[in-house]
Amino acid sequence: MGVSRGPALTFKALHPTFGAECCGVDFSQPVSEEIISEIRTAMARYGVLVFRRTLLDDARHIAFARQFGELDTSTVIAMPWAKHRLAPHKELTDVGNIDNRGRIISKNSITYQGGRANGLFHVDCSFHPRRAGYSILRAHQLPPKGTGGGTMFADTRTAYDDLEETTKTEIDGFVLSHSAVHSKKIAAPDYAPFDVLKAENFTMIRRKLVQLHEPSGRMNLYIAAHGHHIDGLTEEESQPVIKRLLQHASQDKYTFAVDWEDAGDLVIWVSK
Repeated sequence: MGVSRGPALTFKALHPTFGAECCGVDFSQPVSEEIISEIRTAMARYGVLVFRRTLLDDARHIAFARQFGELDTSTVIAMPWAKHRLAPHKELTDVGNIDNRGRIISKNSITYQGGRANGLFHVDCSFHPRRAGYSILRAHQLPPKGTGGGTMFADTRTAYDDLEETTKTEIDGFVLSHSAVHSKKIAAPDYAPFDVLKAENFTMIRRKLVQLHEPSGRMNLYIAAHGHHIDGLTEEESQPVIKRLLQHASQDKYTFAVDWEDAGDLVIWVSK
């Protein structure tokens, strides 16, 4: 690990194979296209970039995000029962555990139970027809230091590289069906209101399990807890394969956690 310098920005590696902390972006004014281009180049290399103390508000967060492409709205991926604390900014999705009155959400609530799937390794919006290119997460309010709340990332490109050739041959051509209902159920197996939900009764999105990440030119293991079944196999036949690949990609040597230090910290990562 070390520090690399671009034309305007500095990148401090956070893991031997991926992830870096980026310094040098002035978020107090609109970010230039030259800086955006340098960030894109770094994203192809690192996959995950951390920006500290950006001091962005919601409107400037959205303006910055829009420089990377068209934005989805929170109505696309939000749980329909959740109230939107960040209104009127429909481009932002609230993934916190605080309700509209500033209280910690009850563990017995459907909002809490539905959100438990965020604690599983996943790819953002893999279950949505329009796959996300990047995801951006900004800290609004943080728990006391030392109480947790870090965000884990996995290097699925290196994880693919390290697979045995027999496994690469086995999974070549596999197509995985992704379901948000499936991941919510496995994250909250004892939550009775989810018992009536059947992934088969909802639309699933099919994605190739092994994909070329074009900006880096590397192959990527597109594996997620949203994975319900592999084309041509039953759910029962598919799940051991999916779990084996998830366990492989989430080994300590492929992962690191971003520890949030201040409100305004922001992370961008590749979602495909």
